[in-house]
Amino acid sequence: MRQTALAAVTLAIAWAAGLAQAEPMRMIQSWAETNTSAYMPALEFKRNLEAAGSGIELEILGPETVAAYEQLTPTQEGLFDFIYTYPTYHSKALNIATSAMRPDMALIRSSGVFDFMDQYFQKEHNLKLLANIAIGTSGFHCYLREPLSGASDWAGRKIRGVSNYVPVIEALGGVAVSTDMGEVYSGLERGVVDGACAPQSVFRATRHYEVAKYRTEPTFGQMVSYIAMNLDAWNALSDDQKAAVEQAAIQTEADTIRIGNATASADLEALAAEGVEVTRFSDEAYGKVTAAYDAGIWAFVSDCCGTENSDALRKLAQDAGLLN
Repeated sequence: MRQTALAAVTLAIAWAAGLAQAEPMRMIQSWAETNTSAYMPALEFKRNLEAAGSGIELEILGPETVAAYEQLTPTQEGLFDFIYTYPTYHSKALNIATSAMRPDMALIRSSGVFDFMDQYFQKEHNLKLLANIAIGTSGFHCYLREPLSGASDWAGRKIRGVSNYVPVIEALGGVAVSTDMGEVYSGLERGVVDGACAPQSVFRATRHYEVAKYRTEPTFGQMVSYIAMNLDAWNALSDDQKAAVEQAAIQTEADTIRIGNATASADLEALAAEGVEVTRFSDEAYGKVTAAYDAGIWAFVSDCCGTENSDALRKLAQDAGLLN
């Protein structure tokens, strides 16, 4: 009897020691740590995993490990357990559609929109979608060397923007220019470009306000990234761990909006103190901007992921009142 009890104790100690020595799970994410606004959601998710009692220690790795545009495949193959990235950095980016929805993350979940995207991720990417990440609710804006014209447009001006901004730029008569983000400051400074469109949350951090003193309002669309988990790693979790991971993901969705809005408010005050002025779209021009942006997003979804998926997802979002 004593030998049996001793063996049981020894086994328990060995099991506990194994847990203590377990290697952390790894998250690959697409932004340098110096980009504090974009990096913040990874830190929040790590903290929330610990607070939820998941028992998961998370190691966060960035583009210095794998380039942002190359991170999906190694996560699908299990080299990383989690990924935090932007949809259009990779193919079959169905959940870029969230960028054309109101950032009501609870409604996105309760309406079936999230489940639809999750099932797509599991089938097409071998990933479990965990969270849609919006850093605040301000979305996108454009910043300019000179204010909007009297017609509330930028006709003939060269405006830098990635693919999802091109319809917006062209809707107001601009010429879309594709340049690396690292070249935007010098391009604005030298007049190679007359403006740029980007998430409002990065304007201050990039210091582009030093060479572009006008920012457009109202903002449009949303900057929505995502956190997902390798499906095999997800399936290997216990039910309690899965519940804790989902709890952490939902909390992270709420935290990033709260933190993003607080940061944006402070940033706008600081930008005004630096002499940045608001140049406002007229109602007519803003209608063109939002219509062009939304149409461009849904055209992208249809092209990347199939008209059937695009139409089904759009109907779910429309029925839930998530679209403009």
